[in-house]
Amino acid sequence: MRRAVLMAISAGLVLFAHNVVPAQNIADAEAFVRITYNRYSAKSPNSPDFLGRDAPSVFTPSLLRLIRSDERHTPRGDVGKLDGDPICDCQDPDSLKLISVLVTPQTRTSANADITLQYPSEPSPRHMRLQLILLTKGWRIDDISAKDMPSLRRLLQ
Repeated sequence: MRRAVLMAISAGLVLFAHNVVPAQNIADAEAFVRITYNRYSAKSPNSPDFLGRDAPSVFTPSLLRLIRSDERHTPRGDVGKLDGDPICDCQDPDSLKLISVLVTPQTRTSANADITLQYPSEPSPRHMRLQLILLTKGWRIDDISAKDMPSLRRLLQ
């Protein structure tokens, strides 16, 4: 009986350890988030185009397909379901400042990043959650939640 209990506990620990993102990957996930948001403040003529040329570097292929489908099904001249930049939850990221990032592992290949952003024109910070997936090319955003948008993925479906 005692041996069976010990084996069950050991199996549970192995399963738990197998499902948690290794520390190095958590650091990589946080670096991905910080680099993504720092691109807004980079002083260059090429600001990030996260819904255009830079989209594959930040979104998972499945979320990017939903974004592109929304674009294709929106009549020319109209605004689709996505009417701003979902990464900053804004239309104009000028003076955007990333205040904090907290990455929480979910599985070996997924994590949530709770972020806080501050705009000088707004008295209160904005809180968002990015659902991240680890792909062979690195971490990518698979969904975004914000105050007025519980799920980007659901909005686009």
